[in-house]
Amino acid sequence: MEKKLLPLGAAVAAAGLVLGLVVLAAASGSSSAVSAASADAILTALDQSMCQSAAAGASGSWSAPEMSNAVKIVSVSDTLSGENPRVAQIALMTAITESGLNDDPGGMGGAVGLFQQTPPAWGTDSQILDPAYAAGAFVKRLLAVRGWEKLPLWQAAQAVQASGAGEPSSPLNPLPGQLGGNYEVNWSKALGVYSAVTGVFTASGCGAGPTGGVAGPAGRHGLPVGYQVPAGTPNKAKTAIDYAISKLGDAYVWAAAGPNQFDCSGLTMAAWAKAGVTLVHYTVTQEQEGRKVPASQIAPGDLVLVPGSDPPGPGLPGHVGIYLGDSLVLSAIDQQYGVAVQSWKTFTSGGLDAIVDPSRPPA
Repeated sequence: MEKKLLPLGAAVAAAGLVLGLVVLAAASGSSSAVSAASADAILTALDQSMCQSAAAGASGSWSAPEMSNAVKIVSVSDTLSGENPRVAQIALMTAITESGLNDDPGGMGGAVGLFQQTPPAWGTDSQILDPAYAAGAFVKRLLAVRGWEKLPLWQAAQAVQASGAGEPSSPLNPLPGQLGGNYEVNWSKALGVYSAVTGVFTASGCGAGPTGGVAGPAGRHGLPVGYQVPAGTPNKAKTAIDYAISKLGDAYVWAAAGPNQFDCSGLTMAAWAKAGVTLVHYTVTQEQEGRKVPASQIAPGDLVLVPGSDPPGPGLPGHVGIYLGDSLVLSAIDQQYGVAVQSWKTFTSGGLDAIVDPSRPPA
């Protein structure tokens, strides 16, 4: 997922709005309020962007009170985590799963609030029903989970919540056999809400690839005539490449991961999934999900991570493609080109963040 993380206040100010950040007082659990009107104003401004439509497609329709709760979750998460986007995204995914972003006063087994937390273990009823307090309680426990950064995001949520529906054998788990499957199914929604809250869209396509056109004939979406996967390419890499090539010409849609529309990290995730390798739908995370290799050792199937049009932060990749060999890179470029092939020179014209072999573990 291609996103540029901005401090919430800066992102909103850029849209011509003024929003006070939620300030969490860890000792007392008190917080400043973010009004539903503020959240509604954010949505009104974002609705003028092409990319808001993409986010709506990924995240569904949310009311002003629900978006107000999302704003508070992101603000508290940023405050406690030093603006780590994964923390806010995990918190949103969890709250969407548990309550649909509603401050539910009465859930199953006496659980209440956005995260369906149970008193007294999580606090008093009144504390848990304060969205900022509830978000803070969740984030603190998430950050206390040893090695949470290396877990799939839905498993990190499960580690905090210990949800019965998140157990692999639970009949309530929508993804049987998957730990935290109840959270995983709401991952794309969480990403959509996160981007709606932070206002991190780009007119060129919500994190588009490099400009400069495609490598080969337009009718072949840039794939040169006569291209073949280089001899000696390992089977897993060849499987990923074959899948990616089969998607040439498909549309670029932010937050999509198939079957007929993709954003860049959604395409690389889907391609490598065909080879039996699991990647998270986020460029920054994909940089850490394989063995980094120097450019002199690049091989077909490797991920090529570049800043793109809207990098998430200094030194962080905003766009990713699959190396085909022959100095060619395939990616879901933007809304103009869709899934297409560019030359290495064009693809890396804005810089090179990393090359990663997903088939090997990180060093």
